Amino acid sequence: MTANPGIPFEIPGYRIVRQLGQGGMATVYLAVQNALDREVAIKVLGADRAPSEDLIKRFENEARVIAKLDHPHIVSIYEVGRASSGHLYYTLPYLPNGDLSKRKDSGDQERIVGILRNLAHALGHAHRHGIVHRDVKPENVLFDKLDRPQLADFGIALVRHSDVRVTREGATLGSTGYMSPEQARGQVLDGRSDLYSLGVMAYELLTGDLPFHGPDALSVALAHVEQPAPRLPPQRKHWQPVMDKLLAKDPAQRYATADELLTDLDAVERELRHRQEAPVVTTWRERVSEWPASIWVGVVAIAGTLVLLAMLLWPKGGQSPDARFVTVPPLVETTIPAATETPVTTTESPEAAAAAAAARLGGLLDKGARQLSEGKVVAPAGDNAAESYLAALVLEPANTTAGEGMSKVFVTLGANFDQALQAGDSAGMRSLYEQARLVADRAQLRDSPAWTGFLAGRQSTFEQRLHAAQQAGLAEQLAALKPAAEVLAQDQANLLTRWQAAERELSSRTRQRSELEPDLVFVPAELDGKQLDHAFELGRTEVTRAEYARFVRATGRAAARCREPLRPLSRLKSLEWRDPDFAQDEDEPVVCVSWKDANAYARWLSNETGANYRLPTEAEWLHAAASLTRGASCEQGNVADASMGMRWTLASRHKCSDGRAHTSPVGRYRASSLGAYDLAGNASEWTSACDAKDCSERVFRGTSWRDGPDETATSRRGSSDVDTGYTTIGFRLVRELGAVAAAKATP
Repeated sequence: MTANPGIPFEIPGYRIVRQLGQGGMATVYLAVQNALDREVAIKVLGADRAPSEDLIKRFENEARVIAKLDHPHIVSIYEVGRASSGHLYYTLPYLPNGDLSKRKDSGDQERIVGILRNLAHALGHAHRHGIVHRDVKPENVLFDKLDRPQLADFGIALVRHSDVRVTREGATLGSTGYMSPEQARGQVLDGRSDLYSLGVMAYELLTGDLPFHGPDALSVALAHVEQPAPRLPPQRKHWQPVMDKLLAKDPAQRYATADELLTDLDAVERELRHRQEAPVVTTWRERVSEWPASIWVGVVAIAGTLVLLAMLLWPKGGQSPDARFVTVPPLVETTIPAATETPVTTTESPEAAAAAAAARLGGLLDKGARQLSEGKVVAPAGDNAAESYLAALVLEPANTTAGEGMSKVFVTLGANFDQALQAGDSAGMRSLYEQARLVADRAQLRDSPAWTGFLAGRQSTFEQRLHAAQQAGLAEQLAALKPAAEVLAQDQANLLTRWQAAERELSSRTRQRSELEPDLVFVPAELDGKQLDHAFELGRTEVTRAEYARFVRATGRAAARCREPLRPLSRLKSLEWRDPDFAQDEDEPVVCVSWKDANAYARWLSNETGANYRLPTEAEWLHAAASLTRGASCEQGNVADASMGMRWTLASRHKCSDGRAHTSPVGRYRASSLGAYDLAGNASEWTSACDAKDCSERVFRGTSWRDGPDETATSRRGSSDVDTGYTTIGFRLVRELGAVAAAKATP
């Protein structure tokens, strides 16, 4: 049943909470799916009017298109049906973090790279399925609870080889600000049109403005066809080659596929990291050298003004310099005028009063913008943006600029709250939250997108940290979240309930960790801008000789035959894991184990502990290896270096020397950003991936103690017979998390 009497229909199995938004053909509602008690979004066609046949075709086309696509950065679809009134609808995930148009990421170029990379992956997936989106714009990029971008709104998508037509021949659908030249002309489109639109979004993300403007939609469309794209600012010049290809007027001069764009985005990311790692002096010299002449003129003018002001305002005699300034308390309730207060009446004529009110309104809006830029959001009292915008709303309750200003106030308060949560500042969280509630009450914004967005953002941050604490199983991390749960429960009681449930679950883990269980690190689904379809836990180190020996004692497993790579005569030696032809300590990685040996160990460990262990898939191994910190290879792991002496004289070696000619104890070198050791060096590692149709050969990844500068951890790949071990190959295990990861189990 619907919970809102103003909605003239019901959708079986769902309780409609409120309207989220309305577009050209459909209305979107927030609802709760009763069976699963989860929040969903429901898109209803023509909820406020009878839809035309064209709209019905577009709506059905959108549902059909989304159903074909299964990608972590494309909004999925749950169910399609008809409401009690006969209206068509479909349900999809509720994405509470708003869309890209409301975000301010222009200063974080690495974040921009991550967003563009994820959208390029999504578009590439759609294009490979013969689907052209045709309406790529910030409003159609939504963010889920984990702040991951999701491409949405395939209502006007074009499906190749389909008989569904949602436009007339030569007609144009889309948003003119992001429309490709060929789309503006009504010509035949392919995936390169979407990449042009993505380029417009990239330009806007980098500069805060669109590349083309005009007094009307036609003028903007013509600008896309005729005008060259403006150049990026000097401080963004490393993006220019990418922008030139994305915004090329001729589709033949653009990227042919999204994969080509991904390659160039990797190059931009490397340049950004190079700049971060460059010496501070060099970095500032480069930045200053990029300043245009106009900035230098402004700097000189500002410096001169400051000198003049200092001369005029410097206190005379014995007056203290601090005597001119007053410290005021933070925002309190009595300083904020209620939005329902009536302005004081005067004896002025109506025209004069209107002019005076307009002037005062303009002054308040200018003052509020200045205070926001100065960081005076809710303090000091009498000189902050919240008070200025509230006073403006008293004069004109529907003023758009004042409303947008209040939204920015909430965004800033939310960011400050998240910082306090990160720092464990309970008092700061309570103060900031109370200030936000006070502003919302005084401005009567409790039902506004500004306030609901504030709540959704805090919920997302809290849930991410709660999940991390649960995965880590650390009681102290969970306890640190209790103050946040109690504060947020004033408006979102379910968050305190969730925290309490997590605490009970953690307390109920009475089973002590078995000495057989390896130390694990949590690998999130999204890492370093790359996306996997599930999270998992990975062994912090490779399986050691001591751990493998315990397995052999328990099972009596015979040793596999072992070889030394590229040394045919090693077949004449009786090599095995106990004697790989070089001395090993018990805390070094076991080598000379076959792929079958490694799988047998995983099955035994699963039976002994009750958990589900297995070898990682190749995708999982590479995903985890993305956490390797950048730096000298000799710092990341035990690799081929000068310590190998005269042996293998033809092998390329690193110039360092760690004193280890073969393997070294696990965990000796620098850990990755996840806390995993030896993903580079020491031993290559078996994965579950097949390298033959009959799976008679299996893939191993990563470098070993024999690999020099010609190999990197992520590029080193090989395969071998499942019954043979090598002196350079060991293994580590994955522990599965949930049903999704379980589907990745070794066949």
